[in-house]
Amino acid sequence: MAPRPASTLQGSVSGGKHSGDLRYFLLPVPDDADPYGSPDGAMMTMDDIQAGYGKDVDIKEILDSWDFKDAATRTYRTRDGKTEVRVELKRFKRTDRAQGFADHSSYDRESFDVDGVPNAKGYVFKPEQQAYTGELIGIGVVGDVVYEVTVDVQGDPDKALLADAMKRTRDRLANG
Repeated sequence: MAPRPASTLQGSVSGGKHSGDLRYFLLPVPDDADPYGSPDGAMMTMDDIQAGYGKDVDIKEILDSWDFKDAATRTYRTRDGKTEVRVELKRFKRTDRAQGFADHSSYDRESFDVDGVPNAKGYVFKPEQQAYTGELIGIGVVGDVVYEVTVDVQGDPDKALLADAMKRTRDRLANG
């Protein structure tokens, strides 16, 4: 397999404020995985974001109330086919607005602290049967960006998979 072309995206972070192309801060695709779509990821439209929330939630109104700026996403699957990881970044005009949005984001189940990732919460969605797909979702904040990481695996999900992806995402957002 040919090596992936180097990305030309640019971004920087200073004092918790992210500038440049938000896709630059997406979790890099590991060597043992392949991205869906563009290796650089994609910017998200409001319709893309709304699709993740369903018809009962007016996410545009909610995001506007928190001074939302833009969003980006990338999904990859490990080559063994066992794990799929999706990262969504949402950038806000100020760090306190990002924190507020994250604090008010939740799923209808008990959250857990994500090992080694301060200021983050995780959720487990166990499958009805081991042959089905389980899911882990984590939400965290770095400065003016809220990051959400989703890990899909066959069977009962291992929280360590989420912790690893969350740590790597947080590091990318903290250091560029």
